[in-house]
Amino acid sequence: MKDAEPHVNWPSMIRYVVVLDEDSLEEASIFQGISPSMLNMEWALRSISEMPADIFDFGLPLEARKARRIIGKGWSWTPLTISNFLQLRITHDDPYWVVYSGSEAIFSALSDWEGRQTLPVLHISTDDAGGLAPDRARWTHVRDHIRRVAVKLHERAKGFPVAELRKTLKAWRKPTAPRLDLVAKLHNCTVPNLVTLRALGFSFAAEESLMSPPGDESPHINAIVESANAVISQQESVGVFPALFSHFPKPDRIVIAPSLYAHTRQRLRPNTNAPAGLFETIRVIQQQKGYTFSGPGAVMVRTMSPAGQYIMGLRAQELNVQTLAVSLRAASTLAATVRLPNGVNLSSELSDFTAHVRGGRSTGGNGKAERVFRNVQKSLRSYTSPALLEIVASSQTGVKLIADAPLEWLPVGDLPLAIALNVSRIPTTPGNLMMTQLMRSETLYIKPKAFGEVLVVSSFSPSDPIRHDVRIAMETFTKTAKEHLNFRQVTVTCRDQFVEAVNSFHGAMMIFDGHGSHDRNSGAGFLHIGTEKVDVWELRGRLRPPPVVVLSACDTHSPDRTHATAGAGFLTCGATSVVATLLPVRSKSAALFAARLSMRAAWYTHAVVHGSKRPILWSEVVGSMLRLDFLSDLIGRLEKKKMLSPRPAAALRTEVNMFVHTRDANWWANAKARLMEVTGLEADDMARLVSKTIAEGDSVRYTHLGNPDLLCITDNDVLNAAQP
Repeated sequence: MKDAEPHVNWPSMIRYVVVLDEDSLEEASIFQGISPSMLNMEWALRSISEMPADIFDFGLPLEARKARRIIGKGWSWTPLTISNFLQLRITHDDPYWVVYSGSEAIFSALSDWEGRQTLPVLHISTDDAGGLAPDRARWTHVRDHIRRVAVKLHERAKGFPVAELRKTLKAWRKPTAPRLDLVAKLHNCTVPNLVTLRALGFSFAAEESLMSPPGDESPHINAIVESANAVISQQESVGVFPALFSHFPKPDRIVIAPSLYAHTRQRLRPNTNAPAGLFETIRVIQQQKGYTFSGPGAVMVRTMSPAGQYIMGLRAQELNVQTLAVSLRAASTLAATVRLPNGVNLSSELSDFTAHVRGGRSTGGNGKAERVFRNVQKSLRSYTSPALLEIVASSQTGVKLIADAPLEWLPVGDLPLAIALNVSRIPTTPGNLMMTQLMRSETLYIKPKAFGEVLVVSSFSPSDPIRHDVRIAMETFTKTAKEHLNFRQVTVTCRDQFVEAVNSFHGAMMIFDGHGSHDRNSGAGFLHIGTEKVDVWELRGRLRPPPVVVLSACDTHSPDRTHATAGAGFLTCGATSVVATLLPVRSKSAALFAARLSMRAAWYTHAVVHGSKRPILWSEVVGSMLRLDFLSDLIGRLEKKKMLSPRPAAALRTEVNMFVHTRDANWWANAKARLMEVTGLEADDMARLVSKTIAEGDSVRYTHLGNPDLLCITDNDVLNAAQP
């Protein structure tokens, strides 16, 4: 395939901005926490998906557009409150802006702002007083707007290549593609896949609404499978193209499981003064297990009351906006999306496992940890159709979870999803955090040497017996790779010292080394710093974390508590990737994991980028580290069982680790076969050992939050080898 676009140095991105009212936190939607003004801008998200992603998009052939999507060349869109937006100005380096507004007050404020800009803005607004109405907005308006901007740019800088830009714009055509032999079933569970296909120009054989009879989810499941497979077919049709050698593909699967705030799942006490149907409707939403709302006939009749319809309408708005935001992410990366039913959020078995681990009883000879963990997996799998799980398991480049449930534990063969594949997660609550994470699309390129110094922020008391574990582990690894890895350790005893230590660091990665907890009563997750329990959410605006944050602390993103976790708090403060803990972790194993991850960040990425001349995403660095951690734990158990002596075990570790280092797609089958060959274990005995290792080990206690797939580790030579 030819290069997707000419090599140019002039601006190419089109920035889409959705301007919102100044909503307070108290006004956020009740079930998921999405800004009311964002809920009212559903039409804007639909519009963006029909517009060009950049100045080249609509001038390229279909195959080139698909190739660009795979490496993440999609839409750059941002929701901003009006106060934050008015502080911005359009620059010559970022000149093409399309702005959406949905109220008279915002339209007026934006009109004043536009008058102060040196470059024109395309303003699409529902306000009748002026601007471009949403129902009239077309891609041609964007093209004409860019032409106007180009004239202004040329007037101010005669070197601006206006003739080349006009030639590029003249080639624009509405995207077209063959009609697919697919009947599009219209429902939120299929919308991301349908939007992804439509954005490429595909049309469908027919469109019809989607309904499932009570107790039968198969129509919804079949529709998801059909639409996802249609996207996968387009992924597979893209051959090798030059940009693949300099830009690694983004996750090719998205798994979404919409959820509610934890506190909204609590059973409400009936109130005789409440409007008719209110409590029944909330209860129906709380108890939803499938893709549609259901319940006894008399209850469903009450949901048709004015109060019931109001509540249902609010929830529908949340789901619609979330679905469209996911659709933009999916269309931007040509990812196949699998929607899971609400039942995955209702696992009663989850609390059994978390209570068992928090009680300090996660190891031992009675096998209870294994039993309760497998019960959680069975519960998750019971709501996940085998056909849907097969689509997820077939991922080639990674899985993006958009969920609160611990879907990392979904079984893929005999491994949890997060060990089998490269997995990261965007939490679905609070909804505003989810939206800001979903809209992020611009890749951050990092050189391997940026990981050459890692910040370790320690907050243990001087008498804590585990206070030296991370330091000792880091020293052990830095001694063997001084040319690649060093670490800076800072001990802090209060909130202000913590903020100062983080803000003064300018590297790519930090480790928090201390205690963590998530208070069930207050609902907040904390980092323990000196005598203070610090809520990271309260540090927004003060704390400036590096792109990568590793939390070597317990319970920093608990799956059975509230949304207000320490891990999510770092996302609100600006971190791109947060390696957090779902449960308590053992100090020495956590220290070893953090040190090995630091080593992998500095040494392995250097080998890939400078040796193999390929980029690597941070999501793969962490995913491969989880696999190595699991293999190390598994071989350690073989040693304890006297099935391996230390020297053969060390050699075997090196051998099986190479299956991971070399990105072998069959790493687990090959590693397992080799372990069975060396130890003589039969398949059933190995299966039991694997199951026990997973449940009792720490590998499944980590979750990777945020957008690590937007962190591409590379250098200028690799990046410039073939521009996308």
